[in-house]
Amino acid sequence: MPRTNVALVGFMGAGKSTVGRELAARLGKTFVETDTLVERRAGMSVSDVFACYGEPHFRDLESAVVREAAKSHNCVIACGGGVVLREENVAALKASSVLVYLEVSPQSVLSRIGPQSTVRPLLSGPDRERRVAELMEQRRTSYEAAADVTVATDGLAVEQIVCHVQELLKRT
Repeated sequence: MPRTNVALVGFMGAGKSTVGRELAARLGKTFVETDTLVERRAGMSVSDVFACYGEPHFRDLESAVVREAAKSHNCVIACGGGVVLREENVAALKASSVLVYLEVSPQSVLSRIGPQSTVRPLLSGPDRERRVAELMEQRRTSYEAAADVTVATDGLAVEQIVCHVQELLKRT
């Protein structure tokens, strides 16, 4: 099966949704966001899923929607930051998608996601900076292993990132 989708992976705040919307518009593809699909399926926000049912339940819902999204054609899929934590998700996406890792520094993440809020349940609690650095380090190898191409996003505008992704896609 030809890989007609582009799946964006990376840490929260890397720009997957913002870049994904613009990339989809430029490529004439449908934009899909896995967190939005989880929210529709659960009937509540991601932060409420975490609060009510915990991370394992969220990851199960995420895996189900990733399987569905991966069956699509001609889509740009903005994946939740932890989608690469399950090999089954990566395998499903790789079957139909070119995986693009949007790499970002902890400093950029912290500036992009703004002040502490309940929207990012994995970052609630004290010492947010340390938590971001720890999570990023835990996931880095998974992002790198999943990626067909990597784009460093620090210091780049959305337009620049999209152009860079488009150039790399031409080579895959």
